[in-house]
Amino acid sequence: MEQFRLEDSAQGKILHIEGSLTIEQAGSLKDMLLKVLETEDDVSIDLKKAAPVDLACVQVLCAAHKTFLKAHKRMSIQEGLPATFRKNLSDIALDQSTQAMVFHIE
Repeated sequence: MEQFRLEDSAQGKILHIEGSLTIEQAGSLKDMLLKVLETEDDVSIDLKKAAPVDLACVQVLCAAHKTFLKAHKRMSIQEGLPATFRKNLSDIALDQSTQAMVFHIE
């Protein structure tokens, strides 16, 4: 199983992420997001099959989103987030409206 898969869709590019997103995968996640940043102007992240998701990877996603914005590019996260991801966002004091604004949750 590929953990990261970039797919063309009618809505644009989708980066599907499956499996664990813990501190052990934080470096791989960062590398993949930087690779996507180099080649894409707009990407949607699908985390529906990602679990568990820990705070290290939430931080990587936050940093990536900020990097995309600085590059005048768009990174969004699709609805249907795993419960562990939502809990980690709550743990760092991001309520649902802030989550939607920070990550452009669709």
